[in-house]
Amino acid sequence: MKRFKAMVSLFAMTMTGCYAYYDPYYYDYAYYDPYWYGYDAYYAYSWVDPYGVYYFSAPVTAQVDVNAAATAIADRANTYYTPAGCAGAVASGSTVTYNFNNCSGAFGLNSVSGTVRLELSDVNGQLVLVATSTDLTADGRPYILDLNAVATRSGTQRVVTMTSRSRSPDTADSRNEQITMNWEQGSGCVTMNGQGGSTRDDMTTTATVTNFQRCQNQCPSAGRVTVESKDGAFTTEFNGSSTVNVTGPDGDTKRYELNCP
Repeated sequence: MKRFKAMVSLFAMTMTGCYAYYDPYYYDYAYYDPYWYGYDAYYAYSWVDPYGVYYFSAPVTAQVDVNAAATAIADRANTYYTPAGCAGAVASGSTVTYNFNNCSGAFGLNSVSGTVRLELSDVNGQLVLVATSTDLTADGRPYILDLNAVATRSGTQRVVTMTSRSRSPDTADSRNEQITMNWEQGSGCVTMNGQGGSTRDDMTTTATVTNFQRCQNQCPSAGRVTVESKDGAFTTEFNGSSTVNVTGPDGDTKRYELNCP
């Protein structure tokens, strides 16, 4: 009997050793990071999509009229957020202050409440945007919007390069990512690429987002997220489905439901 118990114990130890334990944070970050990309993206999309009306008439020597830009962005706020009237936006000089009250947008942005301050400036004819938040929530959870962006245009093409420190404080202690987003004006569809990282407690990750594509009222249609950690890589691929699998270094997966369309 003692020999049998010892064999059972050894078998249990052997089986346990076959399955590596990875902190759930690594899986979660591979899931949440594209959401945060989407949040940043939609704020920037609403600011820049009508880009062009902010210029004086001579495109070669044009400078951004930042006061006019702020007014135009504030006037269009309810074009990009629902229900009607939920986004109270007021322009003062080159600053726009939003007071959101349970607003929804696109690219995963839902149930937003709180204050966002957007400051505009002109740098060599480029529209520069700096956004910060106060007491902001998204999907019922605290969210910190901390975003610097530079917008450029070529005809109807829009490109925004962003430095994002935006995050959910109950999910990540810090985040810093460089993001490039491009789209066709008015299309409602964006493509994003970026790289950066985050920390939580003593854990550090780097993340790479490749060709992440999302349209309004649709689930992410393409793209890949790779999160590197001390334990290896965790990957997510998007294909238009409302569910997504995050695959760990040993091939083990966690399934998540996406809040889409």
